[in-house]
Amino acid sequence: MPFTGPREDREAIRELYATYSDASACADKEAFVSCFAQDAEWNAHVFSRRGRAELRDQWDLLWQGFEKVGFLTEIGSIEVQGDRAECRCVAREIILLKTGGVYKLVGQYRDALVREDGRWVFARRDYVPIAEESP
Repeated sequence: MPFTGPREDREAIRELYATYSDASACADKEAFVSCFAQDAEWNAHVFSRRGRAELRDQWDLLWQGFEKVGFLTEIGSIEVQGDRAECRCVAREIILLKTGGVYKLVGQYRDALVREDGRWVFARRDYVPIAEESP
């Protein structure tokens, strides 16, 4: 079943995804990092990071070349079991680079979430690109 568990939890998880997207589009590093558990993993096709300190470092590294980011997600699955959830989404990114070019990317996240201090956060994000368009 692609959407299971209490409606309130699924809504809170949707708000987590919205916060993540908004933080990316607003270049808000602390809002972005707050979407992750303290010891979270973020695995992409070009890096793997663990813990909020490494996430902040990765953000800084990425944003060295970014001017602006558009980040949109479409959630395909939320499966809640107690204080844990497994989710899947497709992300569309359009990045205006400081060099003036535009980088476009579509990929899929497979996510593990946990309820930490009463709110849903990402415990692990595994990202695989589907399509890329370089400047």
